[in-house]
Amino acid sequence: MALQTAFLFFVGISAGEFPFFALTPLSLTVMSFCMHYLYPQFKDKDERMKVIREKGIFYSYFAILFFYIIIMSTLGLGLIDLTAMNLMYIITSLTIMTVFISMVVMAKIY
Repeated sequence: MALQTAFLFFVGISAGEFPFFALTPLSLTVMSFCMHYLYPQFKDKDERMKVIREKGIFYSYFAILFFYIIIMSTLGLGLIDLTAMNLMYIITSLTIMTVFISMVVMAKIY
């Protein structure tokens, strides 16, 4: 996944535009690495796993809400100009990455 993402970024940047289409594979790459790290904690169905999931989802909810506010503000003020499809790529990738990175952070804490 990481090699495919790097290739997609290379192709998009060499074409002269930012490759928004490569953000989704990037988020899936981050998810894969996070799940690789979290597997030892999640293979045992215990209280620690439940706490990591609950806290990870709880904190990622507020982070995603913050991302949405920032995106709506910058679009409303006209600071950035995005198509609907590019905006969906950004929102989808931010959501996926935020959930799994927050679980990794919670696994480090708990």
